[in-house]
Amino acid sequence: MEKNKKWSLIRFVLGIILALTGAAIMFEGSLFGETTTGAAIVIGIIGICLIATSRIRIM
Repeated sequence: MEKNKKWSLIRFVLGIILALTGAAIMFEGSLFGETTTGAAIVIGIIGICLIATSRIRIM
């Protein structure tokens, strides 16, 4: 059971990092230009999916 909680926490943290990275890349296109918007959307969606499947309950 401990091992499962550990992997859930790792998946949650990785999802947060990916979602925030996608948001930072897409922020007005000023970081890398507007040609990276598609990649930023995909990175953000993957991050949100990892957060949703992590089995961590915040509330």
